[in-house]
Amino acid sequence: MPSILTPLQRIARKARERVPMPQVVRAVLQRFAPSDTVTPPPAVVAPEPTPAPVAEKQPNWELRTQAELVDHIVSHFHARLRRDLPALVAAAQRIEREHAQHPAVPVNLADELAALASELEGHMVKEETVLFPMLRTGARGGQLDMPIRMMERDHDNHADALDRIRQCTTNLKPPTDASTAWLDLYAGLVRLETELHQHIYLENNVLFARAAGERDG
Repeated sequence: MPSILTPLQRIARKARERVPMPQVVRAVLQRFAPSDTVTPPPAVVAPEPTPAPVAEKQPNWELRTQAELVDHIVSHFHARLRRDLPALVAAAQRIEREHAQHPAVPVNLADELAALASELEGHMVKEETVLFPMLRTGARGGQLDMPIRMMERDHDNHADALDRIRQCTTNLKPPTDASTAWLDLYAGLVRLETELHQHIYLENNVLFARAAGERDG
């Protein structure tokens, strides 16, 4: 005859029995249990370096026609001189006025720039109205001797003016305590000198030499 258990006895027996864990509870605990396997962080991919800008290839003007070279000189060099020189004169006047007591003030710089601007304007007008129209048509030889010599003499005067500007500015070197406006002025003078030398070289050594029959083209 089976024994009859009281309610307290049945509870005690249940406590001693090993009740299996429900499947759902086991799955949840396994999901959040610590793991011995460490998931590595995603690899950091370095961005590809930005390619260096490719310098614009300058045309070989010695291989271009006289008309192409004349057009380049007028549209590039003449246009920039007419644009930049008035601003340089005004900037020089400002520096001479505002820093008059500074030991490195470029005395007479504004006057030298104004004189150069006037000389260049007269020079460019003569080229654009007399010499360049002849060169565009392919003129060569004796009829060009006089106007070319005049332009080359002007070029010598322009080079002398650049030398005087260097003398005014201690070879285009601003003082260590120069203001931003002073630094900008001298940077503009460096560009002026560089481009004017390029301008003169193209005219004397390519355009005029070719027209005089000293070079092919």
